[in-house]
Amino acid sequence: MAYDLVIGKSNKLKDNPVIAGGIEFSEYETICSLAKRTGIYLINSISNLFDDQSFSVDELETAISQLYPLLQTDLKDKERVLLHKLIAIVSYAIYLNQPLHGVAD
Repeated sequence: MAYDLVIGKSNKLKDNPVIAGGIEFSEYETICSLAKRTGIYLINSISNLFDDQSFSVDELETAISQLYPLLQTDLKDKERVLLHKLIAIVSYAIYLNQPLHGVAD
């Protein structure tokens, strides 16, 4: 995995974060394409696979409200698959009421 997406108090092992998914190197072109097309902060932030990121529950709630409308747009197949993955991970973090952390591998 190129970029792990973990949910929890922190991305530290001592806090037992849940590994919810990740962005593979093979998806890098797709995440960059989505970032350029949408301008959504969360997507822009995680498109930099080389920097760790953290997103609060408030930031995730903003992000999900921006991600859902993209389901009704004309996306390439790979973009739609990645969008579904991001929606699932962000929704799960909101459900757990925990921050989301992007961890560069």
